[in-house]
Amino acid sequence: MTARLAEISNITDQSRVLDLGCGTGVPALDIAVKTGASVVGVDLAVGHAKIANEHAVKYKVKNPELRAEFHAGSYFDIPAEVKALAPFTHVIMQTSMFYAHHRIDEVLDQVSSVLAPESGVLVSTDFLRKSPLSEIKDFLKMNSMDTLLSKEEMEAALKRNGLEYTGGEVLDSHCVKCNIAKKNKMGNHEKGDKQFFRTREEFVREGKVSFQIIMAKKLKE
Repeated sequence: MTARLAEISNITDQSRVLDLGCGTGVPALDIAVKTGASVVGVDLAVGHAKIANEHAVKYKVKNPELRAEFHAGSYFDIPAEVKALAPFTHVIMQTSMFYAHHRIDEVLDQVSSVLAPESGVLVSTDFLRKSPLSEIKDFLKMNSMDTLLSKEEMEAALKRNGLEYTGGEVLDSHCVKCNIAKKNKMGNHEKGDKQFFRTREEFVREGKVSFQIIMAKKLKE
């Protein structure tokens, strides 16, 4: 999935990429190695940022030209030291933005503030609802989500924050296959985790929720 995001958003060796919700940094580092782009990652967990920087040191052994650094912080308030590195050509958010749909304007305002005007690209993987909220209550509860936007609501939120939706890809089949595979790897004692993946699979399969790549371009300021 990481490789597809880099491909669809045209990340090159001239790109400056910010990964919000970077985890332990492996996806961002893989992008840096594959494309030659410089990458900066931000994750809420201090431990994740520490591990990501340790991973970067290891990656540089075989890739001495690697340009990568990682910071602890929130995508609701991007750290000042990261904002100082702006503008970025790309902001990536993999499987993280849907946890913040209830505060979507805060997130997108931060994204917009660090993207290069008229050319900067946001690319994310996100769940979007296709049914009324009343029909996906179990999905929201299982995923610890306060709400979930529809595609139309997401497009409107992007526009409010100086971003224009430019397309993406529907990944429903991929999502179903991945969640089935994860569920099947679980032992019988891991019933709670199995139900988590089963819920995602069922709601996507039934067409109540969709998993998609979302792309948007920063508009002129």
